[in-house]
Amino acid sequence: MLVALGPERAATIMRGLGEQQIRLLAAEVAALGPVAPAEVRNSLFELARHLDAPTMLPAPGKRMAKDLLVRALGQDVGSAMGDELDVPEPFAWLADADPDTAGRALADEPPGTVALAIVHLEPRAGARLLTRLPAGLQAKVAIRIAALGTVHPDTVRQVEATLRGRVLGMLEQDVRRVDGPELLAGLLEKAGAATTKELLQVVAAADPELAARTRDRLFTFEDLCDLEPRTLQTVLRVIDPKQLATALRNMPDDVVARVLSNVSERAREALIEEQDLLTNVRASEVAEARAAAVAAARQLEEEGTVELSRGEEE
Repeated sequence: MLVALGPERAATIMRGLGEQQIRLLAAEVAALGPVAPAEVRNSLFELARHLDAPTMLPAPGKRMAKDLLVRALGQDVGSAMGDELDVPEPFAWLADADPDTAGRALADEPPGTVALAIVHLEPRAGARLLTRLPAGLQAKVAIRIAALGTVHPDTVRQVEATLRGRVLGMLEQDVRRVDGPELLAGLLEKAGAATTKELLQVVAAADPELAARTRDRLFTFEDLCDLEPRTLQTVLRVIDPKQLATALRNMPDDVVARVLSNVSERAREALIEEQDLLTNVRASEVAEARAAAVAAARQLEEEGTVELSRGEEE
């Protein structure tokens, strides 16, 4: 969307985002390759559909809240109460931390301290942090949470200050998230079919789900559509026409034309008819149809019927 709007309007939007959002968006823009006009249109349509209604009011913020307090309670009392709005909630710094990093940082902390920190977080953030703790500590923290009663504010502030001094440094370390299956798939694309098959078998023996996620990145629906004609024809024959029509939704015109040119005349008519009947297809349905088509191609490969092309071994 930002690229489609152009630099000036994109900059206006990005000025309203946080630093981390801007950094992530800039990385995505830098990595963005050629984009077909149809994909641009579809992306803008999906984005507009998910935006909030334009009649929503902007968040009033602290400035309006302070003004209301002064008007309602007078300058002295209202200003003093307004100043409290600038004091962050206890353990707010922990809510913004990476859950995995926070779980490791709290692993050696007393269960009572961790319990007090978690109950001051929003429930969803607290649950994420609780599940990242070591199993033994999880149980102890859960017991302490259940047993919590009245806690004096001074105690909360003291515990927070002590904990923050011990673990904040670890939480502020730059944590880079990597997609392991994506990295492995990128390596296997250059490793040749025999090596790829052997290594995937090794990964599957240790972690079947991890192997499946790697395969999902190793061979995509776009790769399927780019197979050499004879292999593509064999694969297309085992894919349900309705499922194939859904999978082709929003694909570039040249890709759709390539698929249509590699099916029989009867199958082509059925596929075009299915495409005409498709309305209000959700993105999740398209993704599921493409995943099913790729799974059918992999099944044929496992049976020895086809060989899915990959990079040459180097």
